[in-house]
Amino acid sequence: MQPGAQIAVTPPPPPRQRPTGITILALLNFIGGGLAILLGIVFIAAGPIMAQIESGLPPIFSVLFGALGIGFLIAGLIGLVVGWGLWTGKGWAWWLTVILEALGLLSGLAGIAMGDPTSLVGLLIAALILWYMFKPHVKDFFGVKVSFST
Repeated sequence: MQPGAQIAVTPPPPPRQRPTGITILALLNFIGGGLAILLGIVFIAAGPIMAQIESGLPPIFSVLFGALGIGFLIAGLIGLVVGWGLWTGKGWAWWLTVILEALGLLSGLAGIAMGDPTSLVGLLIAALILWYMFKPHVKDFFGVKVSFST
C-alpha cells in the first residue's frame, strides 16, 4: 500500500426499521402473555384454597384448576416468546403468527357456521393480521421470502 492511500470503508447497513403494526402485535403478545401467566398463577393457587374453603368439593377440582393454571402458564410463555420474536424480527415468529392467525380464521369461520355471530369479530381481526403479515415491507423486516404479497 502506498503512503497516503486511503482504505475504502463501507458503512454498516442501516438497522431494519420495525413496522408499526409489528410493534403493536409484539406489545399485544407481551401483554397477553403476561396476563396469561398471572391467570395461570391464580388458577394454580386457587385449587388448594378452594378445597380448604369448600370442603364439599371433590378433589378433582383442585387438579383441574392446577391443570388449567399450567395451561395458562404455557400459553403465556408462548405469547412472550412470540412477542420477542416479532419485536426482534425473527422469521420463525412471522411463520408462527401466520399459522396461528390462519387457525384463528378457521375458528372464526367455524363459529359463524355454528351460528355464533360474535365470531365475526375474531374472523375479521385474524383476516386483517394475515393481510398485514403479507405486506412486502413486513416480510422484508422478517426476511421472509414468500411469493404471495398483498
